[in-house]
Amino acid sequence: MNKSNQASKLPDLKTLGISVRSTRKGEGLSQKKLADLVGCSHVSILNLEKGAGRINLNTAWRILYALGMVEGE
Repeated sequence: MNKSNQASKLPDLKTLGISVRSTRKGEGLSQKKLADLVGCSHVSILNLEKGAGRINLNTAWRILYALGMVEGE
């Protein structure tokens, strides 16, 4: 099986949240500023970073792109 056919393993929400928080702080962004950049509420950022509550998958991807944690196509 080549790499293009392999499914990427997604981290659990808590692990992802820790990475998002660390990256956001490293960029010097507040939760509010990141939310403004992404077009979501700061509560969505808070929920993701805490690994709690619910977050829309599209919003999560926008957060990851905004922080440079994933590359666009």
